[in-house]
Amino acid sequence: MKFRWLLIPALLTCSAPYVAALELKEITYDTKGGGKVTFSHTAHLKKKSAKAPNIGCKSCHNDNMKMKTRYTMADMEKGKSCGMCHGKTAFSLSKCTACHKVKEITFKVKETGPVQFSHNKHLKTMQCEACHNKLYNTGPNKSVSMAEMEKGKSCGACHNGKTAFSIDKCGACHPTGDVVFKVKDISNVKFSHDVHLKKYKCGNCHTKIYKLSSSKKVVSMEEMEKGKSCGACHDGKNVFTVKENCDTCHHK
Repeated sequence: MKFRWLLIPALLTCSAPYVAALELKEITYDTKGGGKVTFSHTAHLKKKSAKAPNIGCKSCHNDNMKMKTRYTMADMEKGKSCGMCHGKTAFSLSKCTACHKVKEITFKVKETGPVQFSHNKHLKTMQCEACHNKLYNTGPNKSVSMAEMEKGKSCGACHNGKTAFSIDKCGACHPTGDVVFKVKDISNVKFSHDVHLKKYKCGNCHTKIYKLSSSKKVVSMEEMEKGKSCGACHDGKNVFTVKENCDTCHHK
């Protein structure tokens, strides 16, 4: 009897490392182009109801999901790894944001200032596969020019005036604040994009009259009277002339 009581603590002591080895924890995968994905053992081992059968490790760890093996989305779509359940007994693999976290993206545009792309806004009407990988690869992409977008590339695939607003509605994405020009010997002049965009489109001025640039090159009144800069429209025919009504733009 004495030996038996001594044996029980010994077995408990020896088994402690094995219990620790079976400790289940969250696993974070760093995916190529898709950011980090966290797999929760706790969430997956949780029973859906009291009467539901227990979920064992072998439900996942089998020939379709081996340890130390990386599976692609194409593999999952064929029933391997997460695809054993997702798309059959759990939500579809096409619901990407359930695992891959998305964020707002800011594109640095030298000529106009930063442009923000909102995943949250776009995902209200479409799924990730609408853009990835048809228009964009997941992860960093090369910059696309407005000329390329006008031919249907990048944003232009949807922003064509039919599926979504046309890309010529520049102010919807590019910041268009007031621009203040410092004029020597006379008061400064404030140009309001908001006022002008009520009657005209960005393409009426850019880049026919002005280049897209952060510089504020001052044009003389003599040059304007010859049809340059503001004088291209402010000629007394289209709108009031630059030769008169100076206080309309120059304020004390």
